[in-house]
Amino acid sequence: MGVMSDEIRRQLTAAAEKHQFTRIVRALPDSDEIEGFVISVTPSWTLVTECNSLTLNGFVALRTRDIVKVRRRGSGDLMVRWLRRHGPWPPPGPSGAISQADIRSLMESAGRQYHLISVLQEDLDPDVVYIGAPVRLGKNRLRLLEVNPRARWANAPSSFRYDDITRVDFGDRYSTILGSLAGPPPQ
Repeated sequence: MGVMSDEIRRQLTAAAEKHQFTRIVRALPDSDEIEGFVISVTPSWTLVTECNSLTLNGFVALRTRDIVKVRRRGSGDLMVRWLRRHGPWPPPGPSGAISQADIRSLMESAGRQYHLISVLQEDLDPDVVYIGAPVRLGKNRLRLLEVNPRARWANAPSSFRYDDITRVDFGDRYSTILGSLAGPPPQ
């Protein structure tokens, strides 16, 4: 851990403690900047309540080591003012505990609470999002039964190396609607 990463973690922790609207920039080429409220930070993963179009929209877990810039906004920020007036304030975290110790426990806890999770491997392809239900959490790999954009379940699970996963989303509007239309995964 370098001085830079210590400073980044300090900034992320301060953003979480002060409920500051934050923009997070990562070192991954072509990765999206994430805007929202930092919920918690560990050396492995940073959990954020994402905001887009002045709306809270689920949760994003990012590999902490990828974060290179943290832009915190003050209490006069439009999103902060809106939420303070119309709620919820402070922005809530996930309904239950999400483990950020490592990717496997993150997947397990998110998959237990949310019908579908989104997996991104931005180092390999920043434009592809895999959405599905975790069906097996092996030692080195996740097996995810995917749902397509028409809310149809795949016939067999896809396999992802934990080391390749850079971001995990859950509880957002799109995956909630998709999961509701798809129904539970086939047994």
